[in-house]
Parts: sequence; C-alpha cells; structure tokens
Amino acid sequence: MNKYIKVAFAAFSLMAFSSSCSDFGDVNIDPEHMNEGNVPYEMVFTNAQHQALGSDWDVWRNGCIYAGQWMQHLTSVDWWWNYCLYAYSDSYSAALWDGIYSGDRGAVRDITTVMDLWKEKEGYEIDYNMARIMRVYIMHRLTDLYGDIPYTEAGRPQLFSYPKYDDQKDIYADMLKELDEAQTNLSTETAKIGSHDVYFQGDAAQWKKFANSLMLRLAMRLSKVDPTTAQTWVNKAISNGLITSNNDNVKLAHPNGVTTDDSAEPYAKIFAHEDKEFFLSKTFVDQLTNTNDPRLALIGTVCENPSISIQNSDYQLGNTDPTIQKGLPGGFSINKTNAWFIGKKYSEFNDDTYLANYQSMYSVPNRYTYSDPTSPTFIVTYAQTQLLLAEAAVRGWISGNAKTYYENGVRAAMEQFSQFPNGTKLYQQYLSTDAINTYLSENPFDGTLKQINTQYWINCFCDEYESFANWRRTGYPSLQSVYDPENPYGLSATKGSIPRRFAYPSTESQVNTTHYEEAVGKMTDGDSFTSRMWWDVKE
Repeated sequence: MNKYIKVAFAAFSLMAFSSSCSDFGDVNIDPEHMNEGNVPYEMVFTNAQHQALGSDWDVWRNGCIYAGQWMQHLTSVDWWWNYCLYAYSDSYSAALWDGIYSGDRGAVRDITTVMDLWKEKEGYEIDYNMARIMRVYIMHRLTDLYGDIPYTEAGRPQLFSYPKYDDQKDIYADMLKELDEAQTNLSTETAKIGSHDVYFQGDAAQWKKFANSLMLRLAMRLSKVDPTTAQTWVNKAISNGLITSNNDNVKLAHPNGVTTDDSAEPYAKIFAHEDKEFFLSKTFVDQLTNTNDPRLALIGTVCENPSISIQNSDYQLGNTDPTIQKGLPGGFSINKTNAWFIGKKYSEFNDDTYLANYQSMYSVPNRYTYSDPTSPTFIVTYAQTQLLLAEAAVRGWISGNAKTYYENGVRAAMEQFSQFPNGTKLYQQYLSTDAINTYLSENPFDGTLKQINTQYWINCFCDEYESFANWRRTGYPSLQSVYDPENPYGLSATKGSIPRRFAYPSTESQVNTTHYEEAVGKMTDGDSFTSRMWWDVKE
C-alpha cells in the first residue's frame, strides 16, 4: 500500500506542474516520466482512500487534541490541557480541512479527479460508482465537522480556483442521492482497479453494502432537523442492503505499519510514537468500569513509563488488567504554578512523589489494539449499523425488535476486537461468548436512546470525528463540560460549553473571501466553535 501512496503523491505533484502546459496536447507527454498523460489513476484512488481517513497531521490536532478530549475519550494534563477547556487554535481547527482539501494529501482533489475521469470511460462503471461512494464518505466528514463547505465545485482546481460553499442541507440531499444511484449501478463483479482498492479489492458487492450503511448513517444525522426525510432514507438503506456482519466492516488494514511514515494507523502512530501525552479520560474509564465492560482490558493499559516511544527497545506494552485501569480527569494542568493545577481538586497530586509518577498510574490507549501501528482504521462497522437500527426501531421508523438490534450491535462491537492483529490473546481472554452474554445480562436493554448512543460512543473510540458528530446529533452520552465556572478559563473559545463544530481555516477569509463571508453570514454564531450546523438544531 505504501508504494501506491508514494506513487500517487509523485503523480499529482507532476500533474500540478504539467496542467499549465495542457494546451500543447500529447506533444508534451513524456513516456519516460510520470505526467498527466500516463498517471496511474488507480493509485490515485488508493491515495484518496488512505488520506480520507486522515494522517497524524489532522488526527493529532482535530482528532486527539480536540475531538478526543471534547468527547472525553482522551485527556492530557501537560501539553494539551487547555484545549480540553476549549481553547482555540486556528492551525489545529483547520488541520483536517487543510489536509483533505489541499496540499500533497488532497483526498478531495484525488477522488474527484478519478471520478470525473471514469464517469464516461468504458469498462470503468464499477470503478466510477466506487469513486462516487468514496467522495461522499470524504465530504460527509468535512461537512459534519465544519458545516457549509465547498462541495459541488470542490476538487476541480482547474475549473474552480475559489470554490463556492454549498449549504449543508443541499450537500446532504446530494450525498444521499449519490449513494443511492451508485449502489444501484454496482454489479456483483470486480472493479478494474482490483487490488488497488485497499478496502475491498474491487469487490462491488461489498461497496454496495458500504454505500447503504453509510446512507443509514447520513439518514440518521437528520433525526433532529427532518425526521420524516430521515425515516424515508433509513428504510431505503435497509431495503438496498446493509452490512450484515463484522466480516463486512469497512476498514483499512495497516499490515507492517511503522510510525516513520504514513503506513501506520494514524491514532496508533500518535499514541505510540508522536505524542505520549494522551491518557484515557476518567469519564471513559468510569463508564467501562461501572458497567463491568470486558472491553476495558482491550482499550486501556497502565505502563510504568508510557512516554517511551515504540521505536525504543524499552517500549512497554503495559498491564492490561481491567482492575487497575484508571482514567485521568480532564480540564487541568500538571503545572503546580498554573491556576488550573490538578492538585487544587485532586489532592493526591499535591504529593511530589505522586505528581512525579502519575503517568505510571493512569491508563493510556492499549498497545495491543489502539496504539498498535498495524491495527486497522475502522470506517463504517456492523456494530454502528446495528446500533443505528436499534435507535430507528425505538423511534418507530422501522420494523424489527430494537432489543435485538441493540444486542447485535453490542456483541459486534466486542467481537470487532478480533480484527486487531495483535490483540488476539486479550480478545480470547476477556471477550468470550460467555463474557459478552454476562455483560448483556448485567446491563440489559432499557429502550433508551441514551443507552444505544452511549454504546455507539464506546465503539467510536479512535473514530473521534464520528463520535463528535453522533454526540451532537443525539446528546448522548450525557457529557458534562469539564470547565469550572468557579475557576473560569479566560481563553475558552466557548465560555465553557462543549463545542458544536470546528472553525474554518483563517486563510479562507483571505483567499476565498466572498464565499467564506457568505457561509459565515448564515451561521448562528459566526465562524466559531459554538455555531450549530443545519442538522444540529437546538431542541
């Protein structure tokens, strides 16, 4: 896979140069070197698949420093403590936008290029419809995080240097249409690009399930703003055919992934090498502990010295015993001179020995699973799909038993750990059929959206963009802001409330001014963390 990515990067850097000379036609095409006349476009598709999932650049900033802390999966009390209190950083907020829309990564550009190329190309009908689905996945993440975004004109820089921002309502209508049309036009054959499709190796039947399960997700996003339309599209997704087991999970594998390049799972790269400042949040660990959740042993680990990088021979896998896992409180600094010093609320940190050794007492993401560079990146899962169906059943939108959907979802979420290549021993030890059955009997289905979406939140650990979106849609789990009004943090961009979106890059106001200002003018609170997007109506 790394070979495909590097070739695609080289291809587009050369294409950007050669496009200015395209009027000369084939005369300037050099068969000995890569240019727009001989670009291996199947590898460009591979690059779009890879970069759509983020890299350490945006995952570090948008995913860990921001969304992971906002959703109280992660906590940092050192470098990133103030972002847990909703401090603003332009470069951090803009990281995903910058990585996906522009630069060498440019997933929007890449997927739009191949989609347009294959639209009328004979023999590429499957490939074209796969590209349509992939583009929807990329754009839905962007719009869910930022709101109104460049959509119809995005990814076509030769035609639109300054693309307009489309209304999110219109974007959603088109994404649902695109998914439905694409899945309708997929056969049961294999795409031309074959193994260059790093999700399903060109298997059109799997892409059909991907499209419809993504359709279900997008339909459920409308539950607050337009429940009638949401119900219609939920039922269409079901009738079209959804993911039916963990074998259908849409994921990107990272075999032989290393932290020195983009071959590693991006969250794992950060946890294991780039930044060892992230601990599991007290909120997250307490939720798992209080319900005797057997996943805790596969989510957390306690290390004697978690700051050692995976590249060091002393790197520690830690102790995964669930009875010793402990979450770190968020919204505090480890600096004794700081007004938000953690010892002011948690007295044990006033002890110098405890303070010096706190890292060895709190849980970090498990090194056999979420901190393993060879672990998969999950995109759309059977567990998520079943939990969304449970919610739809509770709402009365579909037939079927909500309890059955819920239990299928929880069971699938636990069995999903079997897909971590180095977590097999822990999976067999803690997530047996009996252990899962015991958890379900001790935590029986209560028919509430809170329970369903709390399980969704657990399953979305290290898919923080999806966790953030679903929390805003449902309000669950019932997260409380870590901001203390009795000790207000003056640099909080929200005055203490959990954010509702990411802010646009400041460069947009300078280089795409007219369209940027049009978009901002329609927002409830300007270009800020507190503005709500179209589907996130206040109930």
